[in-house]
Amino acid sequence: MPKIRVDDTLEMVYKYDDFTDPWKNSETVVLVHGGLKPRELYYGWVPTLSRQLRVIRPYMRGHWGSTPPPDGYKWTMENLVSDMKNFLDALGLEKVHFVGESLGGTLGYNFAYRYPERLKTLTVVNCPGPTLKGHRMSVLLDSLKKDGVSRTIDYLFSIHGEETSDIPGLDEWYIDEAKKNPLDAAIGYLSAAVNLDVNVDSLLTNIQVPTLILTGTEYSSLITVEEATQFRSLIPRARLVVFPGVKFIAVVSVPEKCAEEVLRFANEQSASS
Repeated sequence: MPKIRVDDTLEMVYKYDDFTDPWKNSETVVLVHGGLKPRELYYGWVPTLSRQLRVIRPYMRGHWGSTPPPDGYKWTMENLVSDMKNFLDALGLEKVHFVGESLGGTLGYNFAYRYPERLKTLTVVNCPGPTLKGHRMSVLLDSLKKDGVSRTIDYLFSIHGEETSDIPGLDEWYIDEAKKNPLDAAIGYLSAAVNLDVNVDSLLTNIQVPTLILTGTEYSSLITVEEATQFRSLIPRARLVVFPGVKFIAVVSVPEKCAEEVLRFANEQSASS
């Protein structure tokens, strides 16, 4: 996988897929993973997206080959936003479509608020919002620090009541892959969102980037349909798509449908700009 120097402390690993027509000036979509998620979280999106968009899947600081943070590094949302901006700068990407799942969406909200000129669209999937401070899932941070990744994943699915899929084999694959997350990076990534003190209503109201919110009707651990509807009402140029009957993480439960919605939204916004 390619790796690019982002700053003096970080080389970021990423995947790149491009099956667009070579004579076209195609746009780029960046797919950002959440915390405690499989390394190949977006695998099912690539065939749909990569025919019309250049697809980049970066791995955040400390994850799967990207440089671990140096001693004294502070895991803050501001620093994560800076990492993403520097990543886009290093690749020479002036403006992209940004997709973030869960914590990746939290990063996306904060990026869109701070650097709206760098985004064509923002898509958030199963995202609890621009902060996890006080969110019901913030208890995972204490579990990670005390029990590590594997036991926290077990807690998430068996004790906390994380919804499961009715797709044969998906739960087992997801759990096995999620347990491969690096502990220090998982703790840092989550702590950046849990410790962020921000006025949610004010931040969302001031996001000017066209925003697409995706979730499933029966998946409520991270965000309920009611909460997603409230977010849509706050963001000036937002659209909400809810997938009926989906009771697990939409990114892996209905990857083609998610990718189709992102592609439709991207095409609509590009055509109107």
